[in-house]
Formats: sequence, C-alpha cells, structure tokens
Amino acid sequence: MVWVSEVDAKKAGLVDNDWIEVFNANGALTARVVVSQRIREGTTFMYHAQEKIVNTPGSQITGLRGGIHNSCTRTVLKPTHMIGGYAQLAYGFNYYGTVGSNRDEFVVVRKMTKIDWLEETLVQKDFAQ
Repeated sequence: MVWVSEVDAKKAGLVDNDWIEVFNANGALTARVVVSQRIREGTTFMYHAQEKIVNTPGSQITGLRGGIHNSCTRTVLKPTHMIGGYAQLAYGFNYYGTVGSNRDEFVVVRKMTKIDWLEETLVQKDFAQ
C-alpha cells in the first residue's frame, strides 16, 4: 500500500483502495492507495514490500508485474565512504549510502485506468507448452 494525503488524493481523483501506479525515471510499481490525513501534502509513504507474484496487476508503463517497493529508488554512493575499513562500510541489507533516507525519491502517483492482471499471457504460455 502507498499512503497519500487527503489533499493529494483529491487532486489526483483517488479514493481509498484504488489501484495506483507510482513511477519515475528509475522504475514503476503498482499498489493500493491509502488516503490519510496523517500524511503531509506532497509526501507518499510505502512502508513494506508487497509480493509481486499474487494479486498485483501489471504496470501500464513497464507491462510487467507491478515492481517491488524499491523499483522507484536508487542508492547514491559517496566516494569518501569508500575509503579505508571504517564502520560505514560495514554490510547492511540494502544499505550502502550516505544517510538512512537513501530511498527517498520524487515520484509521480496516478490512478490506474486499466487493471491488467497479465493472465492472458500466462494462459497462452501454458497452452503452448
């Protein structure tokens, strides 16, 4: 689920539980929207990854099954952090960046106009085998 503010949801024509597509130059993901007054205008939150094999429609942009929660993100490395065996070079799952907010990104959120479960392709592949 992606949480958006009531103000942003109204501007985008979104209501709770609509399917949305979140995208930028890095990638795209699909998810359900949660409209909340607890979210600041201009901000979206996606707290947890969602399974991309079951119950997630395909992205209208990529034509693939929705994307994971990191599809729209990137990690930028700071060259001075690659020097010497310091603690900041220690292993951390999905973290090798300069600050703890390495997954913050600018994204576009839009309501999906066509929900494609990508089932026809799977059925056609099954019959071809």
